[in-house]
Amino acid sequence: MTSAHPSNSSPLAVPIGAVVPYDMALDRELRQFSRDSFGFDQLDLLFTRTPFEPLTVTVEQARAISRREVIRKAVRSVSATDPDGYIYGCTSGSFVRGVVGERRLAHTISEAGRKASTTAMRKLEAADSYPEECPDPAPVRTPSAVTTSGALLEAVHALGLSSIAAATPYDTAIVELFGQFFAEAGVKLVHAAHLGLAGRIWTVPWQTTYDLVRRADTPEAEAVLIACTNLPTYEILDQLEQDLGKPVLSANQTTIWAALRRADRDYFGPGAALRACLNSKPEHTPEATREGVAPA
Repeated sequence: MTSAHPSNSSPLAVPIGAVVPYDMALDRELRQFSRDSFGFDQLDLLFTRTPFEPLTVTVEQARAISRREVIRKAVRSVSATDPDGYIYGCTSGSFVRGVVGERRLAHTISEAGRKASTTAMRKLEAADSYPEECPDPAPVRTPSAVTTSGALLEAVHALGLSSIAAATPYDTAIVELFGQFFAEAGVKLVHAAHLGLAGRIWTVPWQTTYDLVRRADTPEAEAVLIACTNLPTYEILDQLEQDLGKPVLSANQTTIWAALRRADRDYFGPGAALRACLNSKPEHTPEATREGVAPA
């Protein structure tokens, strides 16, 4: 694979603020997907969680964990580290309000990160708190922002797909909204299989997920998407692509792939389709410039 990022890019992991729901249990898997060909993390994921909500996995929960003020607070909680960008690691929370809602969410994250970093820098400058031996801080920039559903859609477009199948742990109501999200973007959901789970999704065995994807697949689908960042997929993606003969894209995989694109880093994780995908930076970044995004 030919590297798409500059040869003089920093060997250090790129700091990325990772906003995830309160019940997220797969931090380790997100880190796994960011590893380079030598096994080193390319992204330094700085995790923060939304406040606990006494809710099961439903449309109501998806709306609760993606309210804009909840997300702003979560971004601010990690912004003092001045990340280069942010990810919102939740599938349902980023598609529950449709494509426009996803774009507004990404814009909210990016702007919240920029404003919080600006405020922190001003406070430190006013207090003259920078050690003399440290270099002057870089100017505050608008950080990139990736949402999981936005990353899934970005991967679908990058691969030139127009029809998909979906394998999800959700109930029927959430699956319907997942299909509507892609339909708004001109991608047809031709078939879906789901588990109807209300919680503890991270405990689903590999074999159950593998069988779920096989049930979701249909000849009309150009690829199968595995939704939910709490559903483990790292160990089975390569095998599924070989067995099905088509791209199999997962929530955590595409979230990290999209974040790596913005960091000018290559993707080396499981999934031949994305490993072979041209790793150019997407044209619509930064998120604040997206067409049709309302100001935060």
